[in-house]
Amino acid sequence: MIATGCSTKTPVLNNKAPQVRQDLPVVDSIRGISSMTTVGLEWRMVPDLRVEGYRIYRKDPDAKTMKLKQVAEIKDRYSSHFVDTGLKPGSTYVYQMATFDENGNVSPQSSPVQVRTMPMIHSVSFVRAITDLPNRIKIIWRPHQDFRVVGYIVERASVSHPEKWEKEATIKHRLSAEYIDKTLGDGEVYMYRVRCKLCNGEITDPSEPVKAITKPLPMPPSEIKASMNLPKRVHLTWKPSATSDVVYYKVYRAPFAMGFYSYRAKVDGTAFDDHVEDDGATYYYKVTAVDKDGLESPMPDSPVVGSTLGKPLAPTVTSAMLQGNRAVISWAPVDTRADHYRVIRTYWNGLSKVKKSFTNIRGTTFTDTTMMPGIKYTYTVLEVDPNGIVSDPSRSVELYIPKPDEQ
Repeated sequence: MIATGCSTKTPVLNNKAPQVRQDLPVVDSIRGISSMTTVGLEWRMVPDLRVEGYRIYRKDPDAKTMKLKQVAEIKDRYSSHFVDTGLKPGSTYVYQMATFDENGNVSPQSSPVQVRTMPMIHSVSFVRAITDLPNRIKIIWRPHQDFRVVGYIVERASVSHPEKWEKEATIKHRLSAEYIDKTLGDGEVYMYRVRCKLCNGEITDPSEPVKAITKPLPMPPSEIKASMNLPKRVHLTWKPSATSDVVYYKVYRAPFAMGFYSYRAKVDGTAFDDHVEDDGATYYYKVTAVDKDGLESPMPDSPVVGSTLGKPLAPTVTSAMLQGNRAVISWAPVDTRADHYRVIRTYWNGLSKVKKSFTNIRGTTFTDTTMMPGIKYTYTVLEVDPNGIVSDPSRSVELYIPKPDEQ
């Protein structure tokens, strides 16, 4: 069939009911060919001078009546081709034709011709969902072999509403064969299917749906414990996360159980020493697990509490006396942590307070042989434990050597 010069645009139809003239020539030798959405008709032209042109009638596959409807009028007796467009794929259409004269009278209709449009091509034959990706789902498919395919449409539905499919993305080019649905939540489940878009704008039926899930968050570590009596540090331990691809842990700390937990450290193992300068400091800890994709487990609901070793108790001064020009201070320990003691002496020199520390005292008595007459000296005693932790000062005692003119 020669397609050049075919009429593809349906002309404006004459709504006046035509009169049938039996003497007008009838169109014969009608043939039809089809694509998915078009039908091409070819007939033997009727060069009779009484003929002004042709009228084409069609019965649609879903029509409720057997009567054919006029779809085109071709005002040229020498025409022999017509293309009917916008049809449904895989559907059977019935055509008849008639000639008409200058007054609009028509000939008897031709014998009916059935033409079936080609079926719509199937969608892609292979669709696969790659699951367990962080915050995303990847869909791949085999590129369609039909060169009429110019792209794809990806649709998505939730498992809670499997009947509600929504267009998710349009993929250009026939050879493009993947789509990554990004910015999803953790452990979310969706269904996907793919339609093909043809060069004529038609869309195929969808492929078989596939289900996919985003990667869930890793499990947090378990049995987190914190020390309560170590000097200048809190030692944390925990059991590993049950998630196999966890690569490290994050430690968070807060000064209060319900406070803001600030990031403290990244830990490759299952233990961490939090070094703290304050003695007897209490902190609250939470530990999370991080997998190879950077997904972090939720923080535990309840923290663990840890504290550094507190200060030893201050000693009790039992006596403070003068022996000549010497001060003798005695004390008794209140706890058993003492390694040695420190005595602090202060006095006023008229301009400022002078402070001196006597250290590494191993007994419980201290003798000051450097006193000067006429100066009031104040003494306090501090206990130092084996870790170097210093107690608060004891109660202060004051000693004074009178000047010779005061005696």
